[in-house]
Amino acid sequence: MLSTFKKLASIAIFFVAVKLLVNYPPFREAENYIANRNPASATLDNGTLQQKPSPPPVPRKKPPEQKFDVVVYGDEVPGICAAIWAKKTLGAKGKVAIVRSNYGRDPLGGLLTRGGLAYIDLDKIPGWYRQPYAQCFKEFLDKADAPESCLDPKKADRALRQMLSAAGIKVISNSTLTPRVVDKKIEYAEVKGRNLTIKANSFIDVTQDAELARKAGLSYYTGYQSQNIKSKNETLAVSIVPRITGITMSEFRRIEDEILYNRPLVKKIKESIMKSKDPASTKFWMRNFWSTIYQPYTDGYDIRSVAIGAAYHIDRKLPFSQNKGFFFDKGNVCVYNKNVLSWNGFLFKYQVDQIMKMEANGRKPTPEMIREMSFLQYWLQKKSGKDVRVFIPDEIYIRQTLNVRDVVDPLTGQEIIKGGTAASKSIGSFSYDFDMRGGVKNLSARIPPLPVYNFGIESALASKVKNLAIVGRSSGYVGMAVSVGRIATVNIYQGQGVGVAAGLASKFGVPLNSITSAETKKTLETLTGKTTYLSGRDTSYGVDYKEVK
Repeated sequence: MLSTFKKLASIAIFFVAVKLLVNYPPFREAENYIANRNPASATLDNGTLQQKPSPPPVPRKKPPEQKFDVVVYGDEVPGICAAIWAKKTLGAKGKVAIVRSNYGRDPLGGLLTRGGLAYIDLDKIPGWYRQPYAQCFKEFLDKADAPESCLDPKKADRALRQMLSAAGIKVISNSTLTPRVVDKKIEYAEVKGRNLTIKANSFIDVTQDAELARKAGLSYYTGYQSQNIKSKNETLAVSIVPRITGITMSEFRRIEDEILYNRPLVKKIKESIMKSKDPASTKFWMRNFWSTIYQPYTDGYDIRSVAIGAAYHIDRKLPFSQNKGFFFDKGNVCVYNKNVLSWNGFLFKYQVDQIMKMEANGRKPTPEMIREMSFLQYWLQKKSGKDVRVFIPDEIYIRQTLNVRDVVDPLTGQEIIKGGTAASKSIGSFSYDFDMRGGVKNLSARIPPLPVYNFGIESALASKVKNLAIVGRSSGYVGMAVSVGRIATVNIYQGQGVGVAAGLASKFGVPLNSITSAETKKTLETLTGKTTYLSGRDTSYGVDYKEVK
């Protein structure tokens, strides 16, 4: 019994000694060192510390590629028509894609949807809708259920999605392209933020500011520089095109009548205009003062008098001037979706460098614009006695900032006055005013009368990058041509033609900029079964517009 007790006591003493040893500071330091040392240094050979050899470098994987026949960059309507008609030209096996920086949920159509520009500047040539080059535009208007001249942005977006789906066009959203140019050709484009490259036989840039073309190194004019070097930083006014609810056109007519029949107010308006304008300009602004709201289309109205805008300026204590800041202009009004109105007439004057910053910022409305639209909402509520609401679109309407210089054959203002391109270099004709919304400082050129002119695709084809075209307001327009070339309708016409040209370039295995308007027109006629009738003519009427370039 005593022997067993001694054994247990010995065991207890042993464990107490072990515990004291483990807690002894030098032992703890050694333990910590072993636990925290670098595992890579844990291999010993013959008592010498050696590091394991580094693994061989992993070769960088080549970014995956997506290959297409034609890639359209941007989702403006001219680009969507270009994509669809490139596919028609290529046939079922053709691979065509649209790449856009916007999110997939954002409306397609850019200016005509996100920009709120519901009132369409229709071609003034009678029977335009029967022409081969106008068939994409006609299909779009039909599918968007446009009564005549006005678009519901939601219906327009839906129509564009249906058209792209039916054509089998791939849409890649939330993607920005950076082109890599080798031997005067876009070899491929990198997709920003993704480990991906895109290759195509032809690229078509339909971004409003020619983003892809500028990245590809093409030179460009800014503002109205090509008409007058002093106008390099001067351009047309920017607009907010809001959606207005809670008021009808008949109530707008009543507001206009109340202003016109208020003699003291009319006197103030005249004095305000005379104070801000020279005699000739005053005469211009007062010319249609007594002309009331006019309805040229079943769904569209023209505001011909400055009465409403001038009355607003007086109430806001703003000078009646287009030179700086906000200007309530005569405008176009659309009525759609149960008396929802879209009003294009609220102008903001900026210089080109300022506008280009707005473009880089996604064309978002500025705080100044938002503040002015709040004042407008309050003013309309006060004038109508109704719960009027003014809704600002996602993007502002920028009319012009730049035009690409490096194109095969630019279209000039002088050419447009004389009837445009020769028949052999034309795919169609177009007619619309030299629209100078907001005016351009230092322009030093008379505004010519309504032109009727032919156009081709050469003004859209890049000369220094073989497989690139630029379609839209930033295309190769020179001088006063900018004022007509920026109109969405003619850009949609040209987009359809350039899409056909891109399809032909892919089929023939030749550069895009080698395809001619003659080849394009012939293919358009084959695809549509329609014959092209060119209407271009000299509209100078004997006046020498020698200062117009």
